[in-house]
Amino acid sequence: MEVIPYTPLCALSEKYGTDKRPEPLGHGYTHYYDSLFASRRESVRKVVEIGIDTGASLRMWEEYFPNAMVYGLDCDASKLIYEERIKSYLCDQSNIGSIYDVAFRIDGGIDFIIDDGSHVPQHQVDTAQVFVPLLAPGGVYIIEDVLDPWKVTTQLPFSCEVESFRIERDPYSKLVVIRAA
Repeated sequence: MEVIPYTPLCALSEKYGTDKRPEPLGHGYTHYYDSLFASRRESVRKVVEIGIDTGASLRMWEEYFPNAMVYGLDCDASKLIYEERIKSYLCDQSNIGSIYDVAFRIDGGIDFIIDDGSHVPQHQVDTAQVFVPLLAPGGVYIIEDVLDPWKVTTQLPFSCEVESFRIERDPYSKLVVIRAA
């Protein structure tokens, strides 16, 4: 049986109550995210998460990346958050104009983008096509909770990886990962 490490990000995910936290209450993504960023937490400057929900993940990212501005995007204006290092924008993934508008406002140099928004494959593809070019060198774009990754990866002009998490209760626990050169 594989031993999954409990990381500082796992602790923060539990502190804030995100669904990215370890099982049994979450998808178990945090140990993977920590493996991507543990060595460069201090140098990350821009993080974007699509899908705000309660704001728990935005606060987790703000604490995990101490020098980053964290941007949250959501189609529900009541979920937008404005704090010292968290800024939110209204963004409807079903509207390509809305995606371009927010991309223009945030601009490039993004170190980490998490799409935890609508979970509709076409919305995920459209959003990735707009935002992946805005990644900083070494940046990472992740689409969370993808039931059928091939519905997304086959439509993208980028090299993609798929990370699967063996969670029997949740077949959506898969990530599509795109890395900037």
